[in-house]
Amino acid sequence: MTRMHSIWWVSQPDERVLSADSPTWCSGRKARVTGDGPPRHAGRPVRGHPREVVKRLLVVCALLAAGPAFAQMPPGMGANMPDARQMSGTPLPTGEVPAGTVIVRVVRGSMANPLAGETVELIAGPAGTRIAKTNELGRAEFPGLAVGSRVRAVATVSGERLESQEFELPAAGGIRVALVALDPEMEKRADEDRRMAQMPPQPGMVVLGEQSRFVIEMGDEGLHVFNIMGVMNTARTPVETEPLVFELPRNAERASMLEGSSPQGQLRDGRVTVIGPFAPGTTLVQFAYGLPLKSANLTVEQKLPAALSALTVMTQRVGDLHITSPQFANHRDMATGGETYILGQGPALRAGDTVVLNLTGLPHAPAWPTHLAVAVAAVILLVGAWGSMQVGRSGATAFAARRKKLEGRRDRLFAELTALETGYRERTIPSDVYTPRRRELVAALERVYAELDEEAAA
Repeated sequence: MTRMHSIWWVSQPDERVLSADSPTWCSGRKARVTGDGPPRHAGRPVRGHPREVVKRLLVVCALLAAGPAFAQMPPGMGANMPDARQMSGTPLPTGEVPAGTVIVRVVRGSMANPLAGETVELIAGPAGTRIAKTNELGRAEFPGLAVGSRVRAVATVSGERLESQEFELPAAGGIRVALVALDPEMEKRADEDRRMAQMPPQPGMVVLGEQSRFVIEMGDEGLHVFNIMGVMNTARTPVETEPLVFELPRNAERASMLEGSSPQGQLRDGRVTVIGPFAPGTTLVQFAYGLPLKSANLTVEQKLPAALSALTVMTQRVGDLHITSPQFANHRDMATGGETYILGQGPALRAGDTVVLNLTGLPHAPAWPTHLAVAVAAVILLVGAWGSMQVGRSGATAFAARRKKLEGRRDRLFAELTALETGYRERTIPSDVYTPRRRELVAALERVYAELDEEAAA
């Protein structure tokens, strides 16, 4: 049996994932793959092979990098802003840079504040140290390095020493690395944001952020629909709202909350309810369910309890599967990891709108064998019932004839016994004839009465 692995979106905002084909950081939470078993929940687990899970993760990263980056929102807009300092010094392999080349970018506080004219050292052990100055984009480039050599980048900004991890130069593609210096103003604002986040909640509103998305994949038991919803509070203080209620489709099966989802979201009675208050930034709510495949066509509908900033749907292409929606502004195929996904995107939707996804060409078992089996079973039942009725009728006729015969024999034996008793009393029948004949007649009557009793019981 193939070992199944699970995926969830970890709640720590400081973790990052890199797209395999892009130098862009994949903002949001890091997806983890584990071999420790399926997520723990009340329903049946939604599972996926680790290879498929990684593919889905890469698709998500590519999408986030392709659209308006969640990570690029300005400070104070209430999003769970990824801290650029958390990725400082982490090497990023990329095919967009030639092999044997390292590009170091020096910034202050965020990638939007590049530092020009800073001295960067690339320390390569026995090979020595190379020095370069950053340009107006904050970049220092080190070409012509030996593939396989181990290096690290160092810069000092306003007395703060910035140093990267040591890394090995790959045979294909180069390396990008960012060195992020402290920004006192940003730190001050971050401290203020943290203080305001502890204030009592105020009445307000939330939206489903642009990082929200629907992922549809084929499974062994039907269609799997993953709902990754980022409930976003753009204020700097917590807000209180009415609960957000996601009604699941009536034919949804094996519904579950995915591990890593906020405990503010609860699955009960065919709906996911998310209660406030909502902290500044994004509250991640993740749930999934299965849909049975009874035909080649299926419509998936999801009513939105809050406004959706942008519609993003990723569907694994299998065979002739295709997806359309009246809310798609565009859709296209996206190849990743040797597989193809259909990426559908649309504009913002209002609270109360229903996302409508029409899928065609779904793989499914043909219905005619089931219909034929049901028809054959019905014919068998009808034939059996008719046969039982015929057997019942013939059996009733045979029973009546046999009972009539037994009753006639009983009457004859009883008449003979009566005549025997009369003759013996009138002394016309001697004892030596009476005694044995009476014994025979009584025994014969007992047998007839026993057979009559058996017939009655039957």
